[in-house]
Amino acid sequence: MEKDVVKKIAQLVRAGATLTSYTCPVCGTVLVRLKTGELYCANCERTVVLVKTEEEAQQAVEVVQLREVRRIVFDKILQLGREIEKLSAPEMIEHLRSMSLLLDIYERLSRIHTEASKQQAKSF
Repeated sequence: MEKDVVKKIAQLVRAGATLTSYTCPVCGTVLVRLKTGELYCANCERTVVLVKTEEEAQQAVEVVQLREVRRIVFDKILQLGREIEKLSAPEMIEHLRSMSLLLDIYERLSRIHTEASKQQAKSF
């Protein structure tokens, strides 16, 4: 294991993460469990989901994809928010309608993501 990776792992542990007996399926680095409960590979710099069945693998993929869609929606809400002060009243109203719709979608995605994450956590 490279010194930089060991340093990253040490930083994560000091921040409250715990070492696990699991290793990354991609690079073989020891995984740490973050405070959020997620397993993380300091070498690959990404979360890792352990699964036992194909069904669990599909659920894990869906959780990751939902998280990405939710991030995209959030970024769009922020973009619209930055543009508001430059707009005329009619344009602002249209932007606010779009923001309202996106906020509703974001809230629904958040609820779905939370439920899916809970179900995933129960299986371990």
